[in-house]
Amino acid sequence: MNIKDGNASEKEAIQIKLTKMGTDYVTISEENIDDPALQAISKIHIIKLDFINPTREIINSIMMLYPKTNRYIISDNIRIYNSILKMTAKKYYVENNEIDGLITFLRKNNKIFINVNKLTEHDKWFILDDVILADLLNNIEVIQLSRYDFNLFEHILIKWNGNVIIEK
Repeated sequence: MNIKDGNASEKEAIQIKLTKMGTDYVTISEENIDDPALQAISKIHIIKLDFINPTREIINSIMMLYPKTNRYIISDNIRIYNSILKMTAKKYYVENNEIDGLITFLRKNNKIFINVNKLTEHDKWFILDDVILADLLNNIEVIQLSRYDFNLFEHILIKWNGNVIIEK
């Protein structure tokens, strides 16, 4: 199986990249921005920006604290984050929420991060189909799902060259 995690050799055939919650993928907000344990993580692969009132100064300070991080996830205050992040060379993705329907979300956004755990049961049932999931993976770079769902669809995910976040 070709699964890459943070410790895999670059020479290996790489397909899926497992991103570990809490080390490779963290959420930063007003509540934990000054957390020494968080600041002690040497390289964070993906940061979810979850500030109630994001400002250019806050985002710039995060980017200076974690200069090796090139990928960010946003879910609220999309216009504000967009105006700040589009001026950087960093990639950012919009995460779906529990309120908007899947089709509305996909229609509104082109850089997307699908969190399967936030989908309605109907949308989750639709997405977690071999054919639909394989097609969806062609249009996204990051997906988050439960360990159970990962195990069910590992046969598809291991062929994908994207990041998978498995919820604890």
